[in-house]
Amino acid sequence: MLERIVDHLQNQSLGLGYAAVFGLLLAAGFGFPLPEDVPLIAGGVLAGLASPLDEVSLAGMLGDHGFQGMVAVGLAGILIGDSVIYLAGRGIGRRVAEVWPFRTLVTPEKLERVERLLRKRGKVVVMVARFLPGLRAPTYFTVGHSRVPYWEFMLFDGLAALLSAPLWIALGFWFGDDIERAARAGSRFGSTILAATVVLVVILIGRSWLLRRRLAAAEAGKASGGRDGPA
Repeated sequence: MLERIVDHLQNQSLGLGYAAVFGLLLAAGFGFPLPEDVPLIAGGVLAGLASPLDEVSLAGMLGDHGFQGMVAVGLAGILIGDSVIYLAGRGIGRRVAEVWPFRTLVTPEKLERVERLLRKRGKVVVMVARFLPGLRAPTYFTVGHSRVPYWEFMLFDGLAALLSAPLWIALGFWFGDDIERAARAGSRFGSTILAATVVLVVILIGRSWLLRRRLAAAEAGKASGGRDGPA
């Protein structure tokens, strides 16, 4: 798949590459059976092939306008696609089973499973779901249906996208002269990105738990002081 995308677009303008990557990411967000990393890595390869750099370095890659543009396009495609699913959940609710194409993506069983996860783990489930294609659409739909504020959804979803999208594109850019090597590196790198996300989620949960304990202890201290003070 990666090789076919690059073969079709490598002799075209980078602008057409931007449009293709954006469209593929939207399709992936709506449930099209395409791993999100494929268009992102392909976008990085296309940006690398169009780059004037004679030798790729980290500083050169980060300063390359094609790379920067592809990262912006990738993030836009991801977040817009996710927003459509969220807004559909907010507007349609459980009538999703009657509406195509969402009825094929968000089954009642998946909705119930996601609702249990949201009650148990909170909004950090949004971050983990970004790397679980089978649960991503039901999760974002359920988050919208649950009336979670849009800005909170964008915060958690955006953090996950910022972890993954630039790294996938960087892989494609770095190994752009060897597409097969880029694909192999991408398949290995996926587990690393997921592990990094899990670590970040654990840190966020831990900080939230510590904050709640400190607030509870402070309130208990005030209550105790009020009882022990002079009448």
